[in-house]
Amino acid sequence: MEQRLSLITLMVPNVTEARRFFEEGLGWTIHSAPSDNIVFFQIGGLAFAVYAHSALEKDLGRQLPTDTTGGMTIGWNGRSESEVDAAFDKAVAAGAKVVCPPEKAFWGGYTSYVEIPGGHLLEIAYNPFWELNERGDNLLP
Repeated sequence: MEQRLSLITLMVPNVTEARRFFEEGLGWTIHSAPSDNIVFFQIGGLAFAVYAHSALEKDLGRQLPTDTTGGMTIGWNGRSESEVDAAFDKAVAAGAKVVCPPEKAFWGGYTSYVEIPGGHLLEIAYNPFWELNERGDNLLP
């Protein structure tokens, strides 16, 4: 298996609310929405989706936990602290709940967390040790 991921899917209780957050709130462009249960965004070479909790349960044939805040976060890296501040403010204005406001991190960066619609955690950070190319892709040292 090649070392890569092709798709990240967030399970959400309300796809319309999550879609509105990303599309209208953050200004992301939807790639496709083949049904009311799922919306896809193209992010570089990765597909990102928000998918209805009830539809995923039906697909799997079993109940799933409703807590979405444990064990995993998604992250967005900016090119500067001021870019983090602007993205954080935009996310909060779009309906995200503040978890940790932007602040200097012990590891030398600048980080914050918000809870997005559906309950998932989004880290909005600046890591001075990771270069971002013109497309915003991380280039690990």
